[in-house]
Amino acid sequence: MPDLSLSVTAPLHLHKANGCRIEVQRWSLAGIWVTNAETDLAGDVILSVPFQGVEISFPIWLAAGESDGHYRFENLTVRQRETLATFHQGVLSGQMVSTPEMITSLDTPVDLVPMGETDAEQSAGRAAAKPRCLRMAWNILFYTGLAAALAGFLGAQIWQRLSRIELEHARFTAPVIEYMAPDTGFVAQLNATVGEDVAAGDILVRIEDPDRESDVEEVRAEVLLAERRLRAAEERRTRHLILRETRRASLWDAFKQVWEPWRFQDPHASNYPPELEKAWFALYEFDHGRDTEAGGYFDMLATLEAAVEDRRLDLRRWKRELRHRKAAADKLVIRAHADGTVFAVHTARGSFTRRGAVVVEVEERTPRTAAAWLDDSMATRVYLGMPALITYTYRGQVSEAKGTVTDIQAGTDVARPDRFGMVLTIKADNAGVLNTRKWFRHNAPAQISLQRRPFWHRGSDEGA
Repeated sequence: MPDLSLSVTAPLHLHKANGCRIEVQRWSLAGIWVTNAETDLAGDVILSVPFQGVEISFPIWLAAGESDGHYRFENLTVRQRETLATFHQGVLSGQMVSTPEMITSLDTPVDLVPMGETDAEQSAGRAAAKPRCLRMAWNILFYTGLAAALAGFLGAQIWQRLSRIELEHARFTAPVIEYMAPDTGFVAQLNATVGEDVAAGDILVRIEDPDRESDVEEVRAEVLLAERRLRAAEERRTRHLILRETRRASLWDAFKQVWEPWRFQDPHASNYPPELEKAWFALYEFDHGRDTEAGGYFDMLATLEAAVEDRRLDLRRWKRELRHRKAAADKLVIRAHADGTVFAVHTARGSFTRRGAVVVEVEERTPRTAAAWLDDSMATRVYLGMPALITYTYRGQVSEAKGTVTDIQAGTDVARPDRFGMVLTIKADNAGVLNTRKWFRHNAPAQISLQRRPFWHRGSDEGA
């Protein structure tokens, strides 16, 4: 800097480590001039700048100059250089340095680093530089490759948007049937275990209601009592039927007692006596199931038959009531509707369950599918049988499977119920029940894209 050669006459104090103290009258920002100095000042010294009755001291390094008594400042820090420059400028301008200016010089935060290159650095840089033609060829190849990569990336994105339709919020679904408790009660029997195969009609859970069971037992007791009453009535009727032959025999004997004497006494008479006609009429009516007097054999038989019929009707009524009560109790028995595998069990034996609570979930023996949502603006661009590509994660690896759209229905987005669109069902091709259960976790996210027909095929399809 040009101002480094401007020397000023102002007192500076130097302190050596050996205790020597020297006052310097002439100095600049480059160094100091000392007259009649008996001590060599080269090396470490403490420089003190007098300022408003106090001294600002800091260590510096002095190196011997070209002339006698001249010493150069070496390796001054920014704060030291700024402090000397502030004091130097005040002496040159004839103005007293203010306290804020001195504080600002002492608070300089960082050392200033020269940003220019030295001659040696410039020479080393030119020696390491490649030839100009080689650098031009390299830049052309580099930027050409970069442009090709960018064009390929953008082209792939454009082609993907033209050839595929990305579905939103896709997830795998399992055909799970939820079996709910038909009524409140206690789980008396539990035949479902997770992972166990069940067939249609198998009993999964049996729930017991104490009130219903009590009703069934009471009606069963009434059925037993009605059966005993019916047997008793039938036994009385049977005993009465046994008396039929005895009753006829007595009527026959009464007829013979009148007939025999009359036949031998007057065999050619044409008029029968009243006693004979009465005996014969009684026998005749009995053989035809009629009584000649009230309260006879057949009247009693009719009474017994009516009693048996009443007991039979009573038994039927109680049996019907028992069937109804048992049917009501059997409604608490949960059976499998179709073949499948137990997916989850939400109860335990002996536990209490509420009406409508899910107790068992059974996955049907059909492959798992994927469900996804699509905006209704794409309604004319999707169709049943449309090929799809299913991307999923299995054992930490990303895999792909081809699929087909099997169902399209209008519906809301599960993630945003306020949006209305289409819900698509996609089935994986050539994947059975076991593979889909192994690959597709229930309700796991999936990435599904539909493959559009090429634009050159759409016209022929529409014409056909």
